[in-house]
Amino acid sequence: MKSKDYYNEISKGYNELYGEEQLKKWNIVKKITSFSKDDIVLDLGCGTGIILQELSKMVKQIIGIDNAIRMLTKAPKLDNVSYFLTNAENIPFPDKYFDKTISLTMLQDVKNWDDVFKEIKRVTKGEIVITLLKRNKDLETIKKRLKKYFTIKKYIEEEKDFIFLLE
Repeated sequence: MKSKDYYNEISKGYNELYGEEQLKKWNIVKKITSFSKDDIVLDLGCGTGIILQELSKMVKQIIGIDNAIRMLTKAPKLDNVSYFLTNAENIPFPDKYFDKTISLTMLQDVKNWDDVFKEIKRVTKGEIVITLLKRNKDLETIKKRLKKYFTIKKYIEEEKDFIFLLE
């Protein structure tokens, strides 16, 4: 089953299944990077938008991108949040459009990390926060690819994830 199909399938119960885990990651993200009222932020793989309600109070604008339509239909409707149905290899925004990018628990579902990392680097002018599941079979390969495209400013090992603050 493709990841998009999987997430469409579980969208109804996603928040109950993963909400607490995502919020735990978000609390770590808030400690390692700061957001300002002028920031335009990309949430890559935003899913049901679990963290967007809190983040939307901290920044000017958020663009949430996901490739699973049913996940996006569960996301909160907020004044400064827009959603786009697309994949991470094709972010439909100009170069250096976003002040910051966050991507929590999305990379395990990507097939071509180089394309995704090139896109994130292209559209982001500031900090990037990415989480990787520890149980990912390609973890070491992904970490090597991260180092090719970004400077790792901070690295946190959490219970289920590695959290990277990149530049």
